Amino acid sequence: METVAIFGLGFVGFPLAITYATKGQTVIGVDINEQHIALLKSGVSDSCEKVNGRSIESVLQEVLQKGTLQLTTDPKEAMSKADYVIIAVGIPVMPDETLNFTWLDQAAQTIGSLLRTGQTIVLRSTVPPHTTRKRFCQMLENASGFKAGEDFYLGYSSERMAEGKAFEELTTMPTPVAGINEASLQKTQHLLSLVCDHVIPAESIEIVEMSKVIENLSRDVNIAFVNELALFAQSIGLEINKVIAVANTHKRVKLLSPGPGVGGYCIPNAYYYLSNVEGDKHPLPLSYKSRELNESVPESIVQIAEKTMQANRVDPRKAVFALFGIGMKDYSNDLRHSPSIMVLNALKKRGYQVRVYDPITEWKQAETVSSFEDLIHDADCLMILAKQEEPRLSDIPYLAVHLKKGALIVDTRNTLNSAKVIQEGLTICKL
Repeated sequence: METVAIFGLGFVGFPLAITYATKGQTVIGVDINEQHIALLKSGVSDSCEKVNGRSIESVLQEVLQKGTLQLTTDPKEAMSKADYVIIAVGIPVMPDETLNFTWLDQAAQTIGSLLRTGQTIVLRSTVPPHTTRKRFCQMLENASGFKAGEDFYLGYSSERMAEGKAFEELTTMPTPVAGINEASLQKTQHLLSLVCDHVIPAESIEIVEMSKVIENLSRDVNIAFVNELALFAQSIGLEINKVIAVANTHKRVKLLSPGPGVGGYCIPNAYYYLSNVEGDKHPLPLSYKSRELNESVPESIVQIAEKTMQANRVDPRKAVFALFGIGMKDYSNDLRHSPSIMVLNALKKRGYQVRVYDPITEWKQAETVSSFEDLIHDADCLMILAKQEEPRLSDIPYLAVHLKKGALIVDTRNTLNSAKVIQEGLTICKL
């Protein structure tokens, strides 16, 4: 049985810790946020993930009781016991589009100062190419006085899990790994094989680093393409989802679904992980334009709503806008870079009256209401921005009763049947 220390217990590190603990390893979870650690120690988590159908809190409480998961803010305790150390801290993109390496640098300095010979360090953060070798490794070596690949082992493995499917994908998704040398690769491969069904050794750390970034970036580009098509289709009176359904019958075509934008931590940041790589590099104009287009979609949605309401002789300045779903994507309570919040801010900037309801997020603002009925009551425009478990959302007669007569529904998630909405005397726009 191995002892694994995991630094950073966020959207990646926490599911990793639970997974290793349920697989029989001894796990020491480390985070600098004392309040976060205190809540986890009490068996409380704000994660909506399921573990084989069970709530993550019930599994957390079980592994805490068994002692396979220990939680601390003290890195010395973790480093003194660990055979393997995994780092899963974020590298945020700043408002000026540069990268903030503070958390990664702090982790490298702390771990390096406490490093013991023979330990294996594996970075699982999403990073620009060359970060592990040229930044993280050098900081570890400088702080420890040791040599990577000789005194300790150093590897990199990309994280490939989607929120809502974290535990399924942590174990079943093919997982690339690489090491600073062959011995480090073997150690890293062993560590990942304890929880992953299919571990893929790669030729170099840089290959895995860049592959992770472009996995995210490819989705940004693909979503930008379908969002552009969605706006075009809407402008000529077609529903893009019906068009895509036909196009995707072609065996070599696989279009994604459009939406109100691109949210979360991974996809919106991907372009900047490449644009910030140092040196004389080839430009990425397609990737940049895709990022720009996806950022503009929330504003376009508001403009579509305004134009449609005005055509129906409804003044948006006197209307009530009801926003359902404030999470960054369907069935998520993650608010990071949420397109729904961007739509909300665009409406508020215009001075419009707005209500917001989401049954699972902790968004508590002046416009938040406590029930779905309160959200839609006498509203002029219902915007469906993210799906959540709300049975009345798909009950079109119920919507018609509670919304204002002839109200507009802006359905960005292809939730409702347009013909049935129109039959109930409502107006609908789809993206």
